[in-house]
Amino acid sequence: MNTFDLVLALHLYSTYTSIFLVFFYIFLTQDSFTTEFNFIKRIRLFLPIYYMFLAIVFFTGILMLALLNFELNTYRIIMIASWILILGLNIFQFKLFKKARSMRRYKSYRAYSFFILLFVLLLFVIPFLHKYGNAIFI
Repeated sequence: MNTFDLVLALHLYSTYTSIFLVFFYIFLTQDSFTTEFNFIKRIRLFLPIYYMFLAIVFFTGILMLALLNFELNTYRIIMIASWILILGLNIFQFKLFKKARSMRRYKSYRAYSFFILLFVLLLFVIPFLHKYGNAIFI
């Protein structure tokens, strides 16, 4: 097994894990909570795991791009663009969380978080649709 195959496997499995974690994050933010403390604790314990897998996907993607001599095609450009949007949306969502925590208003955070996470899921899926569903992107 060469280096590229190992990095590709790590990248794909980390991507699948990140997609699962987005679904879990939707559950954490949309589930009913008994106290504010429990809501904040669940999200704050979850976020480092979620961000760790996003970082693994990011760095393995950069490593694979380096192993491919930085040759860009439309698939890789779509992946890079979607990753930049995912990163920006996660930063925006974390700022919303900090703002909601300081103001103790979680309803608006929950609504924004739901739509942001659905868009993040779409951004995770778009590169796969481009690669395996050529009829969609003609």
